[in-house]
Amino acid sequence: MTDALFVDVYPGDRPCDWRAYIAAGAQWHGAIFKVSQGLDYRYDAWAARQRGAFALSARLGVDLFVGCYHYLTLHQGGSLQADFAITAANAAGLKDGSLGTMPLMVDVERGGQRNQNPSRDQVEGVTRAFAARYTERTGREATLYGGELLRSVGCTDRLGCGRSAVALYGRELHGKGESTAEFLRRTGTDLEHLMLWQYSAAGQRSPGPAGYPMTAPGCGAVDISALVLPGGIEALRRISGPAPAM
Repeated sequence: MTDALFVDVYPGDRPCDWRAYIAAGAQWHGAIFKVSQGLDYRYDAWAARQRGAFALSARLGVDLFVGCYHYLTLHQGGSLQADFAITAANAAGLKDGSLGTMPLMVDVERGGQRNQNPSRDQVEGVTRAFAARYTERTGREATLYGGELLRSVGCTDRLGCGRSAVALYGRELHGKGESTAEFLRRTGTDLEHLMLWQYSAAGQRSPGPAGYPMTAPGCGAVDISALVLPGGIEALRRISGPAPAM
């Protein structure tokens, strides 16, 4: 794990003072904004306002990055959701290949879908369709965000995505009585492809890794992730650069 930290926010969070966040420098290297959900919700106007402060910083694309995520609705088509998310991201100024913009993240979790009891085939099929369409449209690989749902249905790979972001709140990146490698394997990934570890959630009281903050400057209590990508900031800069030729 590096000292590079990121926050992710959605419209329901308390407003962040992004100028204060960026000015804090040191550990704070970017933010990820919710841009869409299923085929029903777009937050691009809100996300564009959040991104505005980052666009003014000389750090953008050097050691400061922005990104967005789409919350996957498991009873709707994955390919259609990818088109919906790409349209929202572009409208928010978070188009793939734009300066300092990380590949889009697809958020695969139960959330408000608990009463649907999604099957493994449903989770994998919708996510793979989303990832395939995203790659077809952008030439990039999406980042898979997930945790409990992926493990509970038995996913064993990244479902067409290039990298992973894993949520596990606490001091260490492993489950009870197992290694980090085993925990990540059950979440469909491994250390080679892990990009972010979300170790803290807004309102969480249990401590994170020793020495790592539970609040962010200008934001207060918010979801915080540590960069775990092999190669750190330099590697992140490479995957956040211009899109590859199609």
